[in-house]
Amino acid sequence: MSRRLLLVALLVLPSLAAGQRGGGTRSQADKRTELFGKDSMPKGPSLRARDLEDQSPLKLLIDKRKDLKLTDAQLSTLKDAEPKLKETDAPLLKAVDSLVHELRPSGNSSAEERTRLRDARVSLMTVLVAIRTSYDEAGKAAITSLDADQQSKAKDLLAKQQQETEKLLSERMGGGRP
Repeated sequence: MSRRLLLVALLVLPSLAAGQRGGGTRSQADKRTELFGKDSMPKGPSLRARDLEDQSPLKLLIDKRKDLKLTDAQLSTLKDAEPKLKETDAPLLKAVDSLVHELRPSGNSSAEERTRLRDARVSLMTVLVAIRTSYDEAGKAAITSLDADQQSKAKDLLAKQQQETEKLLSERMGGGRP
């Protein structure tokens, strides 16, 4: 019996010790990433249309309905306006995704590539301005249906959201640089 126990111990213990080290299965790519940090090649903007949809002023006001003490009628008005805003901005949001994809560098540093990237960036900025304008108009229209106290709170919330949106755009448009 003790010989069997000794034999099992000699067979099992080295396997357990090797398993606890956790070393042997990392790939060379993992080691390279660990040694050199993230790849420094720019990957283009990481902005998505979904990021912009989440910045809708109507969505914010609906989400903050308790803080604003919205009546059922006011909430209903906002909920009715939200799909209309989404429908109006759908082509713009689709353009954002296309242009962000266009802004991914191909690794070619030719003059044509630089021109293509510059034109795509200008187009994207134009679309972002159009979305911002649409959102501003929708926010202003939504506020008109609120009473004075609600309007004050809503304006503060929308101003704060606009600052957060600017920060988000700044981060996401950075081009993926470390």
